[in-house]
Order: sequence, then structure tokens, then C-alpha cells
Amino acid sequence: MLLLVAACRDRAAEDAAAADSALARDLTLATTVASATPELRDTPDSARPPIEEPPPAPPVKPPTPRRVPPREQPRPVTRTPEPTLPPVVEAPVPVAATIPEPAPARRVGVIASGTSVGLSLDSRVCSNANRPGDKMIAHTTQAITGTNGVVIPAGSPVVIEVATVVQGRSADSSTITFRVKSIGAEGGGTHAATGDVLATGTLEKTRVATQSSDKGKVLGGAILGAVIGRVAGGGSAKGTIIGAAAGAAAGAAAAAASARYETCVPAGAPLRMTIDAPVEVELSPS
Repeated sequence: MLLLVAACRDRAAEDAAAADSALARDLTLATTVASATPELRDTPDSARPPIEEPPPAPPVKPPTPRRVPPREQPRPVTRTPEPTLPPVVEAPVPVAATIPEPAPARRVGVIASGTSVGLSLDSRVCSNANRPGDKMIAHTTQAITGTNGVVIPAGSPVVIEVATVVQGRSADSSTITFRVKSIGAEGGGTHAATGDVLATGTLEKTRVATQSSDKGKVLGGAILGAVIGRVAGGGSAKGTIIGAAAGAAAGAAAAAASARYETCVPAGAPLRMTIDAPVEVELSPS
């Protein structure tokens, strides 16, 4: 039985193997029939999607030619001959009408350098009240003559100014001088001039120091001299008197030494003007 069983088992195994082999063969055949046989063709099996082409550009219109109007031909101009006129004879022009009259020649007179003339001062001038550069008016006391018959009449105004002012310790050393600036002429005109002006009359000399200051100096000197004289004279009255007199004299001398004098030129005082450069005076045409 064991052998029979084993044989059966082997038989069963062979039948199973044969069945498997038949099944594999059937599967192979089925696969072969189901699959398509490949064909060799010029075109691919699957068609590619079509490529979209860009839309065509719109047609370009040619530019419209500009219409130029035809150019008009100029019409011929017929010129009429101008009438021949007779020659014009101009009348002769007088010579006096074409040549302008010459301007009148400028006439000038000259007052020579060094000319001297008297003046009269219009206002009072003092050395303590006026300073160099102050101007005042004087008038000529006589006529001034020059070349070409030029004459500046007496009484013409003259502008002068203070040139120097000096206050001295003595009446003689105190002075005041002037200089000329311009000379008036007829019709209101003036002529620039340069020169010196000196006072020729008596000048007023006045001490500038006050009387109270002088009295103080004299009194102080007298007191000091009296004290010195009394001591030197042993207390006698005579020595005191002599000393007081000497002290007063010394005080008066001190007052005189410190005094200052001013000089004043009164109104109407005579002056003398001397021109140091020529003065031109234009004359009116005759």
C-alpha cells in the first residue's frame, strides 16, 4: 500500500505538472493573439498636435501722394514807356543862405597877477570867535581894470575867508589874516580868484584873561610879599609895606605873563587884496 500510495502521489504530481505546463502554453498563445503585430510605417503612430501659426499682419497701405496744385505761370507784364519830362533847371541859391553865420568870437579880458585893490569888510571878525575857513563878504572900494577893456566896478562883492588866527601873549603878536576866494561881476556872476587879504586899518587888541583872575594874582602877590617883608624887617610896619608892594608887583608880572590877546577887525575896516594869479573875465559880445 505504501508503494501504491507513493505511486499515486507521484502520478498526481506529474498530472499537476502537466496541467501547469498546459496552462502556461495556453497563456502564451493568448498573449500572442491579443498583442498587435507591429507595422513599419513612414508616419508616427500618434499624430502630433498642430502648431498654431501667428495671424497674418494687416496689409500696409501705401501713403497717399500729396496733390500739388499746378504752378501758375506768371503773366507777362507789358510796360508802358515813361513819358520823357523836360529837364528841371534849379534856380540858383543865394550864397548867404547856404553858409551859416559864424558864431561870435569869445571875448575875454584878463586881470593880471599882482593887481591890488582896496576892500571894505562887511562884518566884524575876531581871532577868538572865528576859525580858519570861516567865510565873509567884503566889497571893493575901487574899480578893477584888466585887458580888452574889462572893468569890475567899485562896490562889487568879494568872498574872503579866514586864513590864520594867532592869539599872542602881547598885542603885537596877536594877528588874523584872510585870503580871497572869488570876485563878483556884473549880472550876478562870479570869477574864481586867489590871493592874500590884509587889514590895513587899526585893529582892536583885547586881553583874553579876565580882570578877576588878574586881581587875584596881584592880591596874592601882595599878601605873600607883606608876610615876607614883615619877617625880614623884624616885624616893623615899614618892612611889611615894602614887602606888600614887592609882592603886588610880582603878582602883576605873573598876570601879564599868563595873559592872552585877541585881535578883532571891526565891520567897515579897510582891507587890501592882492591877486596872485590871473583872473579871466568873459565879456558880453558887442
